[in-house]
Amino acid sequence: MIFDLPAGSTCPGAKDCLSRFNLLTRKIEDGPDTIFRCSAASQEIYPVVAVKRHSNLLLINSTSNLDELLYNSVQVNRTYRTTHVRWHSSGDFFNSRYAKAVLQVAERTPELTHYFYTKMLLLFLDVSLPSNVFLTASWGGKYDHLIEAGHYPRNSRVVLNDAEAISHGLPIDHTDQHAYSSTPHAFCHLVHGSQPAGSVAGKAIQARKKAGQFVGYSR
Repeated sequence: MIFDLPAGSTCPGAKDCLSRFNLLTRKIEDGPDTIFRCSAASQEIYPVVAVKRHSNLLLINSTSNLDELLYNSVQVNRTYRTTHVRWHSSGDFFNSRYAKAVLQVAERTPELTHYFYTKMLLLFLDVSLPSNVFLTASWGGKYDHLIEAGHYPRNSRVVLNDAEAISHGLPIDHTDQHAYSSTPHAFCHLVHGSQPAGSVAGKAIQARKKAGQFVGYSR
């Protein structure tokens, strides 16, 4: 199960990947420090995707009982095969109220594994996570110094290709399994998705395609 929010506009901690889809102009807007475009922002060119994500945000911001809303949403949408809940393949924790509500939902559903990638590391500093919650600190944000200081041993970074991953001595995660493995560790994802024309990230993706390599996905 995956719960999504609008890319960029709910990512106050993003820097290297900051991008958002402007509903009025119907164009992708990259941030001032964007190195690679958030693939989730590009998905919002499809109205059904944008409407769903913005509706989720509207509900979150308009309810007075947020943990109950999220809990009921999980219960309604889960099936007998649901074992994992990923919070945000698009968007991030944009305030402490929302972050706390998600953790409360996880506590109420101990039979499910909850996991997420986040750049809003200040919200979770010194927070005791429920045993079924797995946080991956995402490099490329405003709070990278907290990863460097050792506060988040489970962390991921985006790389251009296999060679860059090897240079960091990191495994590439193609399936999200590193995000909820029992032992916290560093790993990486391959950059992917629609990138600005002529960008380094875009050229790397094209080079991987020509070489017949895995294009992959990333957070």
